[in-house]
Amino acid sequence: MKQIKQSLRVDRVKETQFTGGNICVSSCGKFLFCIYGTSVNVIDVQTGCTKHLLESEEDEITCISLSPDDKHLITAHKNLLLKQWDNWNQFEESDSKKVTNKCTRTWKAIHTAPIYCMCFDSSSTLLATGSSDYTVKIWDIHAQYCTHNLKGAQGIIRSIVFYPDIQSKQQLITGAEDGKIRVYNLNNSQIEACLEGHFSTITSLEYMHGNKLISSSRDKVLIIWDILSFTKLKTVPVYESIESILVDSKIEENQNERYVITMGNDGLLKIWDTKKSKILYTQNETESLRIQKRTENELEQVISMGIYNKQTSTLFLVTSDQMIVFVRIDRDLIKKIVNKENLVDDQSEKIFSVYKQYIGDHGEILDLQYCSQKENLLAMATNSEFLKVYDVNTWDCRLLKGHTDLIICLAVYVEKNSNLSYLASSSKDNTIRLWRIDSETNTFECILVCRGHTQDVGALAFSRLGLNFLISGSIDTTIKSWKISKDKTDATFKMDTQFTIKAHEKDINSVCVSPNDRLVASGSSDKTAKIWDSVDGSCLGVLRGHKRGIWSVQFSPVDQLITTSSADGTIRLWSLGDFSCIKTFEGHNTSVLRVSFLNNGTQLISSASDGLVKLWNIKTNECVGTFDEHEDKVWALSGTKDESQFVSGGADGKLIVWKDVTNELYEEELEKREEILLKEQELNNYLKEKKWKKALGLAIHLDKPFRCYEIIQEILHSSCEDDLSVKETKGRKDLENTFLKLRDDQIKSLLKYANDWNTNTKFCLIGQIVFELIMRNFPPEFLLEESNTEFAAKIIEQFLPYSERHFARLNKLSQQIMFIDFAWQNMKLDDKKLEKK
Repeated sequence: MKQIKQSLRVDRVKETQFTGGNICVSSCGKFLFCIYGTSVNVIDVQTGCTKHLLESEEDEITCISLSPDDKHLITAHKNLLLKQWDNWNQFEESDSKKVTNKCTRTWKAIHTAPIYCMCFDSSSTLLATGSSDYTVKIWDIHAQYCTHNLKGAQGIIRSIVFYPDIQSKQQLITGAEDGKIRVYNLNNSQIEACLEGHFSTITSLEYMHGNKLISSSRDKVLIIWDILSFTKLKTVPVYESIESILVDSKIEENQNERYVITMGNDGLLKIWDTKKSKILYTQNETESLRIQKRTENELEQVISMGIYNKQTSTLFLVTSDQMIVFVRIDRDLIKKIVNKENLVDDQSEKIFSVYKQYIGDHGEILDLQYCSQKENLLAMATNSEFLKVYDVNTWDCRLLKGHTDLIICLAVYVEKNSNLSYLASSSKDNTIRLWRIDSETNTFECILVCRGHTQDVGALAFSRLGLNFLISGSIDTTIKSWKISKDKTDATFKMDTQFTIKAHEKDINSVCVSPNDRLVASGSSDKTAKIWDSVDGSCLGVLRGHKRGIWSVQFSPVDQLITTSSADGTIRLWSLGDFSCIKTFEGHNTSVLRVSFLNNGTQLISSASDGLVKLWNIKTNECVGTFDEHEDKVWALSGTKDESQFVSGGADGKLIVWKDVTNELYEEELEKREEILLKEQELNNYLKEKKWKKALGLAIHLDKPFRCYEIIQEILHSSCEDDLSVKETKGRKDLENTFLKLRDDQIKSLLKYANDWNTNTKFCLIGQIVFELIMRNFPPEFLLEESNTEFAAKIIEQFLPYSERHFARLNKLSQQIMFIDFAWQNMKLDDKKLEKK
């Protein structure tokens, strides 16, 4: 029989790292800077882990900027403060996250509204801040003062760029929401020219060789300008709203700039010939970050910004749903395209190769399932149309596109002795999609789309003995059984409806299949769970007893039992023989959202809407462990086959990997017990040999006050003298000598013990002796600790009232003894009177 699981420990946490806004990348390409509310996360690009958290107590951050030399990180806050962080790279090379809340400098921006864009010049000396008060201010970071206040814009400043060689030409160009580009001469802070041509917000500005400037806007055109004559040279229609552009000189030094890469509303990277105003290459449609939603919004942003790092040849794309996509750009293949050379078929896919995707903000995690034989892939459903598949070792994420509305539920079937697994996903678009996953080649393919439900599909379950059928439950109160068949000739899959039944009166929240595939269970918001025949869909039994809706149902892997969890805060165990409730588990104070069997059906694990995860022992009906790491509802809970690891996800956006540490804690407890036994034996040996100092020191180390009491008592009575007073005096002398040999921390521990002994009349004598000897042999300064100056005051304050009480008690006792002695003396008869009688 397996040991009862009692403890889980957090192994890893993947939480929100990016809440929106712009990002920055270090020049080496190893670190990513993301806004996280009022703080900045410094993320290791290789591992995806936060290395350094720059924590601020100010208002939310609206914008960040990193100097070209990586020395200065500037954050702009909503309360119009600017903070400079020069210590962002001061962290140790370890897995632990360092938190810093002390910045290098804080100063108040002279703006009257929040800053939404910032830019450093090439020398990392000047910082330009563009605000929604329609002004731009330039700051000298080293001299720490404002050098320019540039006015004239008629809209919020959205883009700023310095002239590349700021020493040769003091020039700054800004783009605003009024669609105009303004060129400022920094020598006199005046507008040299106002370039008009766009009809929407200017989103990006880039200098080109030959005193040219290229601008992008949401009016779906690129414009090339001559900065010397301030005239429009060319307009390139791109047929989509552009958020960011990348000129070829940023990728590779090139005097004859011939192309520009655009990032816009289509969610695709495109290469445009700037001379001929024609498109040269479009990224494969399957790589698009855009989803064809049921309610399409033409103005909705897909890619919000892009940053290129030359060191790693990587383009970092930021999407509107806080996702960061890493795209490696092949310079040589782009050259071939520009030179109109033919490419091999597979080469065209390598021009822009997506090699990593980080989810900055999960939002609300609704379901989690391990989806590979090696259990290194984790499928996740969030409040997004993308199905997200994580590699739990690297936190790299693959996005599977197909659904047109939020994904609600997942189910997995893993083939034995194979690299293939099948993942079913259901969505608010009323459809079910079947995905084939090959963990060896890391490929994901949607092989089937099932339609039939009229409302959101909220529950899924595969057959257990093979890929034979799929059960689905919907808000439309129906359950459908889908027969899965595979064509042997072309290996295509087909799914047909076996039966459809109106199962409940309200939403169906959960379905599951029994281990032998004969039974199907469903749980609903109508407070009932029902058992069905998996072949014909006939109802075999109804489980009634919950006072509120049922969130989860699960069959036992070994017994004829089924468990249900409900919004009434209870978990119930039911017999499949007579459909009666045999046990009720109470412990959660809120809705129990998920429940599963563990440990060969001897335990349960549950999660609730208060963020708690609990372990239960079915035999004793007790909760053996409660774990509080989530801050909101825990919707998702899943475990590995060997039950050594669990994952949970919830409305707080946290993805927590739990590790079963029951055996480790048991071994640690055994080691502690063995160590205590050895120390106890060592202590007895010291007492036998009358090594009082070592015995007392060891008892203090083991934190055993009563053992210390016994040792002190033994020291006081250890003398062999017959005279009681001499014996007591010698015992006190031996105790005093022992105290003088102890360390300061040991003496203070004894003082605390004596304070406790003094509260009890049985032990107060030893407490008074210890206190007296310490006060007599150690100066008052000894009691004053640097870390705790109130130590002496507390000890004396607690010691005095009990000492006064003991003194009063002894006085009263002394009086009573004197009265008894007096009475006895009066009762005695004189010897002379006795002789006369």
